Amino acid sequence: MTPDPYKESLSAAVTRLIEIREQIYDTTFQVAITGELKEWSDTIEEGDSYTISKEVFGGCSDENVRLLVRLMTAVEKTCDSLLNFNNLEVEE
Repeated sequence: MTPDPYKESLSAAVTRLIEIREQIYDTTFQVAITGELKEWSDTIEEGDSYTISKEVFGGCSDENVRLLVRLMTAVEKTCDSLLNFNNLEVEE
């Protein structure tokens, strides 16, 4: 079966959106731990590991963090829509 260039470009777009979402998350994390979450961040000992969900950022009152969360959510929704509309799966 011949690969469909259109579906391949959609898959590539989804892959790129996933990367963009990760970059937005990292950016949001940096903004939050140098701003509203700084006191908490300062109590973390080197070597300690924590997982911070997007929901934690959504609970921040910092409007900049909230803007970034909305952008992250929009990217996630777009990615999900592309996957659903085109019957695509994320390649691991």
